[in-house]
Amino acid sequence: MRTAVVVVPRERFTSLPVSLRSLFATIPDDVHAVVVEGGTPPETRRLLSSLARERPFEHVSLPYMVKPNEARNIGVARTSSELVVIADNDIEYEPGWFEALEDHAVEHGSDAVAPLICIGPPAATTIHHAGGWLEATRLDDGVRLGEAHRLMDVPLADADALPEIANNVCEFHCMLARRALLDEMGGLDERLITREQIDFAMRALVLGAKVTFAEKSVVTYMARDDFDPIDLRYHLFRWADRFVVESLDAFEETWGVTLDRDMYRYSWVAKHRARAAETTYPRLRRYLGKERFRSWVVARMERKVVDEQLSLRSVLTALVPRTLQRADIDRAIADLVDAPAGALGSR
Repeated sequence: MRTAVVVVPRERFTSLPVSLRSLFATIPDDVHAVVVEGGTPPETRRLLSSLARERPFEHVSLPYMVKPNEARNIGVARTSSELVVIADNDIEYEPGWFEALEDHAVEHGSDAVAPLICIGPPAATTIHHAGGWLEATRLDDGVRLGEAHRLMDVPLADADALPEIANNVCEFHCMLARRALLDEMGGLDERLITREQIDFAMRALVLGAKVTFAEKSVVTYMARDDFDPIDLRYHLFRWADRFVVESLDAFEETWGVTLDRDMYRYSWVAKHRARAAETTYPRLRRYLGKERFRSWVVARMERKVVDEQLSLRSVLTALVPRTLQRADIDRAIADLVDAPAGALGSR
């Protein structure tokens, strides 16, 4: 087959078997599928073993929890296909999505392709990402780099015309990449657990890669599924404040820009962690109040699971992609700063 599929953790364990059933119902039987997980509870692993007897896949099961970009690099290394779909483990797939994504990449000679990603449940009703663009703004102390989703939160039925194929950003919920591009990049930056899609988009831009949007390939990021308490440990590990700070530091160092650090760290990630814990321990949250619950319960649990999981590893170093030329980075950022609002920088 021309295209392999790699499935990696996002923020839950229990979403994986459900997502895999959707995947296997919508791809040909001979597609090489690689599933990477780590630290997964026994019941979920039993479900995976049962599923593997129905539809074989390559299962990479690690003895410790793994961050998404680590899992992506591990999974891609197990493939030999020209094209690779990389998907999170909480995706539901619409019939024909795979063929539409692959055909689009071949027809347009794309190096990376974003499908039409909805957010649910329910599936395929509300748009989350119809491609997007990089945005750069010059500030007194430098340049701030960000992204914008196209048609975010627009009902799919109300989207009279989806955007053209030109695109900058592939959301890591689900994307297709040419293996040659991933090799040229030197892999994905394992220091990042947030802003990784912007890092990928910038690398693609600097390298002159062709990034496009495939409207006929539809998947749904099942963000609004009920939270299962069994997933809390991984959720706290994956979104740990320590890893968020490391991500923001690494991103700013790589690109020589600033990020809206407080927004990413506190307004989004910290609240996201807390909501998961509050769902698991609602009575304790009400008894302690918001601030004490977050500092006495969430922060302590988070530190404990991170220390525990890192102690299980023999190697703590993270893969860092190939270094790009500073002049090429500066040129790409200057082009983004000078571009009209909403203009796309991809070729």
